[in-house]
Amino acid sequence: MRFEVRALLPVVLAASVGSTLEAQVMPSCIRPSRAETHVQGEVRVCPGRYRIRDPQERGVLVIVGSGTTLDLSGVVLESGDTLAEAFTGSGVISRGVDSVTITGGKISGYRYGIRVEGGRGHRVSGADLGGSRRQRLHSTADRFDERDWLDIFRPDSFETYGGGLLVKWADGVTVTGVRANGAQNGIGLIGTRGSYLADNDVSHNTGWGIHLWASARNVIVRNRASHNVRCAFGSWSRGCDSAGLLLREESDSNYVAENDLSHSGDGFFLSGHRPLVKPSQGNIVIRNDGSHARHNAFEATFSWGNAFLENRADSSDFGFWLGYSSGTVVRGNIVVGSRTAGIAIEHGSDNALAANVIIGGQVGIRLFAPTAGAEQSRGYALDDNVLANLDRGLVLERTTQARVRGNLFDGVGTGLAADEVSASAVVSGNVFLRAREWYVDAPGLAAGGNFWGTPTREETLARVRGKIAVDPWQAASEAGY
Repeated sequence: MRFEVRALLPVVLAASVGSTLEAQVMPSCIRPSRAETHVQGEVRVCPGRYRIRDPQERGVLVIVGSGTTLDLSGVVLESGDTLAEAFTGSGVISRGVDSVTITGGKISGYRYGIRVEGGRGHRVSGADLGGSRRQRLHSTADRFDERDWLDIFRPDSFETYGGGLLVKWADGVTVTGVRANGAQNGIGLIGTRGSYLADNDVSHNTGWGIHLWASARNVIVRNRASHNVRCAFGSWSRGCDSAGLLLREESDSNYVAENDLSHSGDGFFLSGHRPLVKPSQGNIVIRNDGSHARHNAFEATFSWGNAFLENRADSSDFGFWLGYSSGTVVRGNIVVGSRTAGIAIEHGSDNALAANVIIGGQVGIRLFAPTAGAEQSRGYALDDNVLANLDRGLVLERTTQARVRGNLFDGVGTGLAADEVSASAVVSGNVFLRAREWYVDAPGLAAGGNFWGTPTREETLARVRGKIAVDPWQAASEAGY
């Protein structure tokens, strides 16, 4: 059974003929009592608490007309169910209409608080959508359970997970001031383009703060998407593909800026895992904080043309993990205290790593190609990076066509380590200040034109291992050190 509510027209009070007409809008609101209540026009729900279940997943409030404005200020809409893994339905649904505006309200206990499908020009603001559906976790502090791993590859699987807000196959949607905490997922975009997500709080969930699938040219700025983590305990951590922000399947040309993605499984996770997921390319990721990730502060795989600029990536397993990435720019980022590596790229090509500051950890930058027959590791420009207080500053393994220029190596165990395949690297204009073991460790390498922290050429030769050419030799003092 369907129920339909249309906004009441203004009550017009007319005086006698010839007198002035005055219009007065009488305050009016609706009190929904059951699921599948249809609304359109200018609709205000009377403030109060409403407990309405939606077992048929048709929506409690169903918006059926373009241009509808739904005001939920002062409204608490809840299903009344208590088992989070079994929550069903949606508090509000909009399908196939344009220019819908939804403001305010607290919606909880459903698979989705708000679900917007189709159309364009929608606006969602000021809603509290916490407490949506959440899978029961099977892992314990002593034992990892594979069932907790998230499926990032199939929409028919991850769409059933639920979340605070889902926007599906809609364009030009604005989402601001939305809260979606204490559940599995915050905000999801599927097939959504040209939308604007700003100043939302989607933190403290067990899956993803914000996740995109086939969603391009969106602006995602100033959101709090921290502490979205799964499969992590004090004694062990898997992450299970949880993330502050997740992009997949041709989610291209998105602008991601000034978001707090910290303390999550991954901070930022862009997956192009072939053959299951197509690459996402041309994204600009700038001035975000992915620090304290259980695994990678920033991860991008099997994709090209993405740019990571001026981000913070401290105290994570990897600051940047960019496996099989190409045409990627990593510039001006700060990575302090990585447990394994500041930047690691396997089988990458034509990437530029410049002006990054990497301090503390095992390895600063590692470029490698471990799998025979896979893409080569080649075509790197490594310019003006600071690599300090590391066991190894730069590691080149089976990597060709690398240019290493203008970098500072200071307080490292070994500054530059390279294998025979990587011997063609062009290494010049770098400053090697202090090394506990070796400035350069390689079977053979031309390293002339660099600046060395030892006072003489002979002392420099005593601090390199392998057939390393250091002429023309220059002292670091000539570079101002």
